[in-house]
Amino acid sequence: MSLVLLATVPIFILVRRRRHRARRRQRITAQLLPDSVDIIVAALRAGSTSIDSLNLAARHSPEGIRSAFVACVRAYDDGARFHEALDEIPRHVGPHSWPVVDLLKDHSRLGIPAIDTAEQLAVEARASRRRAVETSARELPVRLALPLVVCSLPSFVLIVIAPVIIGAFNRISLG
Repeated sequence: MSLVLLATVPIFILVRRRRHRARRRQRITAQLLPDSVDIIVAALRAGSTSIDSLNLAARHSPEGIRSAFVACVRAYDDGARFHEALDEIPRHVGPHSWPVVDLLKDHSRLGIPAIDTAEQLAVEARASRRRAVETSARELPVRLALPLVVCSLPSFVLIVIAPVIIGAFNRISLG
């Protein structure tokens, strides 16, 4: 029984650590995606093609998300069709990048003007990032409560309560 427990605990820890890293990576890329969408919108507004806008995103996106656009451009340069190359972005970034990918696919395949929709996607992505930051700001007092109590309570006891107790014992022993 103990051998089974000893064997499963490390596996459980590894699985949990991988899930935590994956969630953290998705959270970081979700925060960085609006910046990349803004780059794509600016390129499309300037009259660039979809692949040119992805080239700009591959060069100027934040470091944590740049690899997805680099992989997409590399796949396109290696001969993949544009639609297939766009599938590299969700592989690296995660499912929250599908609206951008779908927009670029529709823009290239159907010729639909992408500027208005891309601007709306950028606004929604920034609003989502703002909500995530507000949520983490609301969680901060809860996360800091334990360290604050653990660090300040001993000093409170030593400065305020200990002298009172020592004085009381001195009165009892003298009295």
